[in-house]
Amino acid sequence: METNKILRTGVKSLDLFLGGEDNPGLPDKSVILVLGEPGTKFELFAQQILFSTLKSKATEKVVYLSYDGRPHEIIEEMGIYDFNIQPFVVAGEKWQFMDAFTARIAAEGAVIGLQSLPGVDFGSDYAQDSLRYFSRVFVPTIIEYDNVSTCIHTISSMIRSNSMESVSIAIETLKHIVRQRGSGIHFILMVKNLHGSSIEVLASHLADFVFDISFGRVGGGKISINFSVQKSWKSTLLPISVPMTIDKKGIRLETTVRI
Repeated sequence: METNKILRTGVKSLDLFLGGEDNPGLPDKSVILVLGEPGTKFELFAQQILFSTLKSKATEKVVYLSYDGRPHEIIEEMGIYDFNIQPFVVAGEKWQFMDAFTARIAAEGAVIGLQSLPGVDFGSDYAQDSLRYFSRVFVPTIIEYDNVSTCIHTISSMIRSNSMESVSIAIETLKHIVRQRGSGIHFILMVKNLHGSSIEVLASHLADFVFDISFGRVGGGKISINFSVQKSWKSTLLPISVPMTIDKKGIRLETTVRI
């Protein structure tokens, strides 16, 4: 089931960048791969959009699957940029964290022979590998809702402990669920340059959009952060690179520059 619905991201400069004044925003049911270099705050990019869509009621629920961070730490860091998600987490669980981080530590700890770690129950059902957590916990949860947005933070941890073939099936499964049910925006975060170009190309092939957030250099030896769209769905958007600014209000895009 397809849709022509457009969802505003809440980042005005990004909405105009993606759809112009006629259709600002992202197509509903978009599956977006965000390739980000460590230190660029590429995680914040997805978090800000999810927070904005939830706050504007463009989406009814966010399910955030975290392999690379504890939920309370993510909440604290988002709060630095005035993205207060605590009320959504507490009140009716509009923002639902899935702590796959603890599950991953338990599974990997068992491999190297650890018997115990503070805050980790090695005998629980959560002491399983990352792909099993995705299929047995994340998928059954998101299919319960008609209007849900999601984030996998990050798929890099799934790739570390599973074959890319298995992970690609997981991405295709998510995409199938998104197309068949409900609506929303769905982010898959990947650490750029960690896995090799062939794996990034395969993941990019499966996603609807590919956003690249990387470091660059400007005059005087200064370092910039650049945002570019490598692939776009339902759009004639050509590859362009945009300087990205991060401040207390989050992320915004600057003047567009053709590649």
